[in-house]
Amino acid sequence: MINAPATVIFLACACVLPFMAHGTEYYVSNNGLDTNFGTTPEAPWQTLERVNAGPFAPGDRVLFSRGGMWRGKLVPYSGNKTAPIYYGAYGEGEKPLLLGSIEANRPEDWVDTGGNIWKTSGAVPLPCDVGNIIFDGEKTCGVKVWEAVDLDAEGEYWFDEAAHTVSLFSSENPARLHTDIECALRDHIIDQGGRSYVTYENLALKYGAAHGIGGGGTHHIVVRDCDFGYIGGGDQMGGDRTVRFGNGVEFWAGAHDCLVERCRLWEIYDAALTNQSNAPGTQQYNIIYRNNIIWNCEYSFEYWNRPEDSITHDIYFVNNTCVNAGQGWGHGQRPDPSGRQLCFYSNSAQVRDFVVRNNIFFEAKANALFLMGWTAEAVAELDLDHNCWYQETGDFVLLNDARYSMALFAAYQTATGKDVHSIAALPQFLDAAGGNFSLGKGSPCIDAGADTGIALDNAAPPAFHGTARDIGAIEFRE
Repeated sequence: MINAPATVIFLACACVLPFMAHGTEYYVSNNGLDTNFGTTPEAPWQTLERVNAGPFAPGDRVLFSRGGMWRGKLVPYSGNKTAPIYYGAYGEGEKPLLLGSIEANRPEDWVDTGGNIWKTSGAVPLPCDVGNIIFDGEKTCGVKVWEAVDLDAEGEYWFDEAAHTVSLFSSENPARLHTDIECALRDHIIDQGGRSYVTYENLALKYGAAHGIGGGGTHHIVVRDCDFGYIGGGDQMGGDRTVRFGNGVEFWAGAHDCLVERCRLWEIYDAALTNQSNAPGTQQYNIIYRNNIIWNCEYSFEYWNRPEDSITHDIYFVNNTCVNAGQGWGHGQRPDPSGRQLCFYSNSAQVRDFVVRNNIFFEAKANALFLMGWTAEAVAELDLDHNCWYQETGDFVLLNDARYSMALFAAYQTATGKDVHSIAALPQFLDAAGGNFSLGKGSPCIDAGADTGIALDNAAPPAFHGTARDIGAIEFRE
């Protein structure tokens, strides 16, 4: 029914070949000046504002200094089919860090309003909603409340839409109680709406309260070897419609020929990865998510497309490692806490060739697979196989009207015809508690995957180290 290897290889080639065409290289460093030409590491630009101003031509490369940090929003330029625009890194050290937050670390950043309530002063510009507050290098997060009268516990905060201030319940000046206070703003860290032929590589995106990378109407986007942490939580609608949102990488509305590979995504309010739409006549196709490591997100992968005249085809979610869905910072604050590895909401679009293979799905608060409101024809086009599932308690599968626990895995396989070659077993990570999701010796995931035509795993060596592809993002090594 599906020739996955040929399709995957074709798209991989389509995404990689344009890199051969290079234009001008531009350098960005915290030690630079925006008045520089920016075309050498010795005379780099300094700010995101200068980068956003461009202009850039197809084939140009914008390189951020490793070890550097920038606050704000990156708005990319588009390339073309022979030469994408490239945003990446240069030098040595940690990946360049793009932050979507405002710092409030000084005592003068806070005003005592009495009753253990501290309000941000005029020294802290907050142009939009604050969807999360990250304290002390990610030791804890704030708890958002919707009314000022609800502030009655340490760490709770309220954003005043009219005054653009945050009020925080704190036993003393927050800047004296905490070593670092990051107020995550409701904005995409990379806002790529309408852009095409863009590559992002070796960047770290954190503390944005909308999406890490977001925007509708995109195509030929490559996201490779990037990190996404503590994303989402912003007020989506404003006013009385108190809905929070925020995904790691989202392809919204029409999107095609996109690739997300070898990324790490954690602590995302909604989905780590998603393509979704509710616009009439939308087409989403040729989108690949592969060899990514995802943990502590509400959903590892979310999909839905509607209405009936929309079309989804050739979507590939392969060789990803997904751990502890629903264990993130936002789970307990949600009005609708769930925790799902695959969250497939009501989908009325036409679907074909939707592939979910060679993935590890380890533990979820609610369901490893949640699928509701799909037609029988669409379900038939969902190719689930060669995955490793493990969920100790609860309904591991919720598929339309059918529920299955892990004890009923064989019954699920028989009744649905899905996951025929998949396993229900502990993947045996080397050190899951310590964040090492490599496979340990004796893991049932070793050599248990199918050939998907993927040449690299998350660590980027050749994929095969045994008789077959392993399940998950990281190949086992002795």
